Amino acid sequence: MSVLIKVDKQNVAQCEAEALVVFMRKGEEVGGLSLTMKTKLKKVLKERDFNGGWGQVEFVAGLGEGRSIFIAVVGLGDSEDKINEAEGARRGLGLVTLEANRLKLKTIGVNLNGERDVAELSVASLEGVEMSSYRFTKHSKKLDKQYKKNRINKLTIFCEAKKVSDVRKRVLLAQKILQGVIITRDLVNQPAGHMSPKELVKEARDIAAGSPKITARIFNRVQAKKEGFTAFLAVAQGSAEEPYVIHLKYKPRNARKKVSLVGKGITFDSGGLSIKPSLGMETMKDDMAGAATVLGVFSVLDKLNLDIEVHGIIATCENMPSGSSYRPGDVLTAKNGKTIEVINTDAEGRITLADALSYAVEKKPDVIIDLATLTGACVVALGETVAGLWSTDKNLSLQLVESARKTGESIETMPMPQEYAVKLESQVADVPNLDSSRYGGAITAAMFLREFVDDIPWGHLDIAGPAFMERQYISYWDRGATGFGVRTLVNFLRAY
Repeated sequence: MSVLIKVDKQNVAQCEAEALVVFMRKGEEVGGLSLTMKTKLKKVLKERDFNGGWGQVEFVAGLGEGRSIFIAVVGLGDSEDKINEAEGARRGLGLVTLEANRLKLKTIGVNLNGERDVAELSVASLEGVEMSSYRFTKHSKKLDKQYKKNRINKLTIFCEAKKVSDVRKRVLLAQKILQGVIITRDLVNQPAGHMSPKELVKEARDIAAGSPKITARIFNRVQAKKEGFTAFLAVAQGSAEEPYVIHLKYKPRNARKKVSLVGKGITFDSGGLSIKPSLGMETMKDDMAGAATVLGVFSVLDKLNLDIEVHGIIATCENMPSGSSYRPGDVLTAKNGKTIEVINTDAEGRITLADALSYAVEKKPDVIIDLATLTGACVVALGETVAGLWSTDKNLSLQLVESARKTGESIETMPMPQEYAVKLESQVADVPNLDSSRYGGAITAAMFLREFVDDIPWGHLDIAGPAFMERQYISYWDRGATGFGVRTLVNFLRAY
């Protein structure tokens, strides 16, 4: 449920929000307030040793600006550092929202009078409030009641009259995009017992039914076999759940480019016969976060007025141990004809993606981007909040990094050293699905995927870290699914 948002040209002295947010940079004073208010606030902030540090927040009560109970000062850091200002606002508003929830406040106002980057700060403010307000409560009446009781229900943005129209347009679009983030978070947060492959199919069909520009083609097990998804179906054969291949297509008139988005769709990953340790296995419901991200993006494509044809490809199944499971030592044939030696059945995601990427290649797109919770090695290398990016095209890599930077999502470019090619040598097949070395696992996983994209510009995002949080590192990401990647891909498509 989204907050009610209002963009207003009125003076903040008339503000009825219970908490009024103002921004402050290091070495500068707070803008957009009366002289009396500035003087009072400056004194309090000096006493508290608050200097506008990046993303920091100071709550001040009882200063009497308008009808606000609190003034919340959000630090934007060094005034020379424009790159991080929006993310500072996003994280600051996340903290404000969390504190407002604790204090049972219902309304927040954001004062942008006198700010330089009004449109960018307004979108970042909305995102901070909306994303930190999210809670997954579908399976608990108690949690749902508590959430509805404490959540923010109104956000008012104050700015100069001449900027109201542009700001209103920007925040309304941002709010629509955030609905895609919420869809992704809801899908990933669902327990695997409630989020089987057929549920992803239902979501895809619902998205297609909501737009005349989007079609959904679904392959069941028999149809997928006819289409040559043999490697994917080997992973699926250990589960009683029916596997599916989902192909969504967004096609506007006079499309000038074609982009394929491929998402890993393992709705539960037990590891198969190479079974995982029981500790932490309950979070393996998140192994379809790549697929959920693709669905989140498709849910908002119709609202973006793009002139790009976009394909969304998801091979979805469970990876389970049973008498019919595929085995370590098996040799599989992928859709493009390459053979894969199965070293470990817990390296199943790259096998399913091999077929999905091969299918994407057949559609002859201008670029292919895949998203996958692929390796624990990437989390070891980059931590929980940063995704790894491997790419065969420098321009595509730069575009994705820039698109991510604008959203505050962290992406780090990673290498594919040629000398590591020996790690993908097999004695019985074209490639093994896992290197025996304990080092560079995220790199060799990316190099494995590269075998299935031909010469089409390709980017691989390993989102194993930031897709799902087990602790709250960032104010607007609660524990659980984050929706990482939706806003980055939307930015990429809009700019492409």
